[in-house]
Amino acid sequence: MLILYIMKKNSSVYVPVLRSTVELGKPVIHHRFLWHVTYNRYELNWLIAKQGINLPHKGAVYAHNRLPSFDFMYPYFVDRCDWFMGPKRDDGTQFDRYSFWRIDTKNLDFGWYPDPGMFSDADFLGVSKHHYLCTPHAISPHALRLYNLDLDNYIFRNPKIRYEDGSVHIRPIRDDFDTLVPNDEVNSYIRSKAA
Repeated sequence: MLILYIMKKNSSVYVPVLRSTVELGKPVIHHRFLWHVTYNRYELNWLIAKQGINLPHKGAVYAHNRLPSFDFMYPYFVDRCDWFMGPKRDDGTQFDRYSFWRIDTKNLDFGWYPDPGMFSDADFLGVSKHHYLCTPHAISPHALRLYNLDLDNYIFRNPKIRYEDGSVHIRPIRDDFDTLVPNDEVNSYIRSKAA
């Protein structure tokens, strides 16, 4: 399937931070689950649950690919320097401001590209540019699940424990995104619409 993407003409998108249209190049290999981060607003969460993540005019959908820490997450790394965001917190509660949309790329049939607007920021932050991806395609609700911060998980880093068929599966926390918990109300709505 990747060969099909390479054979197609390279897509271009308007990148607001660069104030220009940029050719995306070739799709990259990524993890199955990507994370799109928005501000935690009730109306916005329900709009995304109903419509998916839509594209701005000539734009792209942006996502994080296996980013190890919320500190490098866009828009947080910008917000923490913005005095308009109010008092600075660093106890984990600052991440309540964000909604975390998990994108299941297994349910999508298009490629993801390194986000050209994040190249210099990735260098500045000291992380790989492949942690920041984009696609010139909208994301339908059936590929999305909403997650929220669980402060206890974030602070104490408790391993994930799952009971299945008489056995226990224990998985350590690998990164900050592993500390999130599903939003059952919104995700049930998305599943009911997909059925």
